[in-house]
Amino acid sequence: MRHERDFYPTPWSIIDCVLFHVKLRENATIWEPCAGDGRFSTALEESGYRVVSHDIDDVFEGPGRVGHDFFEWETAQAPVIVTNPPFRQIRPFIDHAFEIGVEQMVLITPERLWACQKGSQQLERHRPSLFANLSWREDYLQKGGSPDRSLAVCIWDSPCAETTAYEVWNRVEVW
Repeated sequence: MRHERDFYPTPWSIIDCVLFHVKLRENATIWEPCAGDGRFSTALEESGYRVVSHDIDDVFEGPGRVGHDFFEWETAQAPVIVTNPPFRQIRPFIDHAFEIGVEQMVLITPERLWACQKGSQQLERHRPSLFANLSWREDYLQKGGSPDRSLAVCIWDSPCAETTAYEVWNRVEVW
């Protein structure tokens, strides 16, 4: 059974990997619109970024962190999004982000995001600059036992790149 509103906190191993590999615009303000328990926002702030955090539920406290549905925003709250969106709504999320003015975006995604007709059509509209498969699996759905989810990270340096680079990222050891 899935969690209500697809609430699955981003595993620390994925956050560490994103922070290691992704180079965001210098002095960028980052919008984390699916902040959940706040761990991704906190990690971004600790890495020196200014972060505007929201979630559909106001599940954690702090400055600038209030409940708000991403799909109700009519303008981007910052030019850069870094988030782990609800996979159930990932395609509308991508379209909406660019419709409201997002310029650069980093999303945790299912590894098969583009492997279907709808994915192929969306790829033509919003081709990422980089698609990186993660070389390990996580117990992302928190069922216990064997890791159950193959994931990827999609990076857009603009709303639609001419080509997409492909990489495989290994787990990063952070001390």
